[in-house]
Amino acid sequence: MVQSRGNWSGTLGFVLAAMGSAVGLGNVWRFSYITGEYGGAAFILVYLGCVVAVAIPIMIAELLIGRRTQRNVVGAFSTLRPGTPWFLAGWLGVTVGFVLLSYYSVVGGWVLHYISLAILDGFAGQSTAAIGQLFQSLSANQALQVFWHAVFMTATIWFVSRGVSGGIEWGNRIMMPALFFMLCFLLVYALTTDGAAEGIAFLLTPDWDKISPKAVLEALGQAFFSLSVGMGTLITYGSYLQRDARLPRSALFVTASDTGIAILAGFVIFPLVFTFQLEPNAGPALIFETLPAAFGQLPFGQFLAVLFFLLLTFAALSSAMPLLEVVVAYFVDEKGWTRMQASWIMGGIIFALGVPSALNGGFFGFIDMLTTNWLLPLGGLFVAIFAGWSLTHQERQAEIPASDLRPVLYLGWVFLLRFVAPIAVTVILLQSIGLF
Repeated sequence: MVQSRGNWSGTLGFVLAAMGSAVGLGNVWRFSYITGEYGGAAFILVYLGCVVAVAIPIMIAELLIGRRTQRNVVGAFSTLRPGTPWFLAGWLGVTVGFVLLSYYSVVGGWVLHYISLAILDGFAGQSTAAIGQLFQSLSANQALQVFWHAVFMTATIWFVSRGVSGGIEWGNRIMMPALFFMLCFLLVYALTTDGAAEGIAFLLTPDWDKISPKAVLEALGQAFFSLSVGMGTLITYGSYLQRDARLPRSALFVTASDTGIAILAGFVIFPLVFTFQLEPNAGPALIFETLPAAFGQLPFGQFLAVLFFLLLTFAALSSAMPLLEVVVAYFVDEKGWTRMQASWIMGGIIFALGVPSALNGGFFGFIDMLTTNWLLPLGGLFVAIFAGWSLTHQERQAEIPASDLRPVLYLGWVFLLRFVAPIAVTVILLQSIGLF
């Protein structure tokens, strides 16, 4: 069955694909503006704590569940615990794939639009107010937003329809190295600007006054959003893994790469922000209003703008593909559809679900909040409880032997799964509804 479903060409192919899943707009677009809102280094430290204590243990558990069953996210829970309600946790993953990709594709469309503006040198000589008007014009032009949303979804569907190794892995083998080298080039340039020292200080100096329960909620949500935890992606990707892959090492490598690129992007963005005395806490507008104003004033600004938004496009596509793959894998495994059928039919439905987000900014914000602060943490909570309490010691060690994870580290991982991760997620969820 594995061969009919497809699988990765090897561990490197999986790692690149998993990195592509994790390294997305969450690293550059979302991480940057949330860091700006919540005190720079203080938020980064809280975020890293959430990653280590909650996200990494759940990531390893998701990979374990997927590889053990070699099934989609719904089939995985049904296989391990047939006849129990655990299959609902799998359905939550499919739901997240639908909902998250529907509005994520809209943001991907914004990036494509800004590439076209950069190519036409639309930022040159423009004031911050004029650049802001460009985004306002895009927001007000519903037909244009739907058009770019359609273009982005079509590209995502095309990659997924080509298969696991021939589409998703192939795309990430090109996009991940290209993204890294583009980011490094932009970093070198950003560090030569006048605001480099102030931007670095902003990222490295913690402002603890801005850390609130809401900031912790955002950090946890960002950890789930950025690392693709709680959405079924890693269970699905794990189901295509070969038996000799070492799950803890792969998870740590993906996490380190994802977090490193997010922080690296901060070192690119904030020196430019401070060079031109822009607002680091500009919110979602940071990438689409603030930075283009900087590009419009920089030497070689047109080239830098094209490079930056091309980087964002690669990041967006590499993270959109696994969201669609979660949905496609279910229909291929459980309903017997061909990959081509599942990709285009389900991709078309997700596109339709995303149209309201393209037409209404308030609806977009609600869906983003619902997904990041609720659905993703709930998905991770269910995985932690399932892997920590429902799976037996023998089932866990069959996928993670002592040669992959030393006994003391294994016990620490199980402890985090059973106690720390569920309690942390539960407290944050209760806080978000005002019980604390």
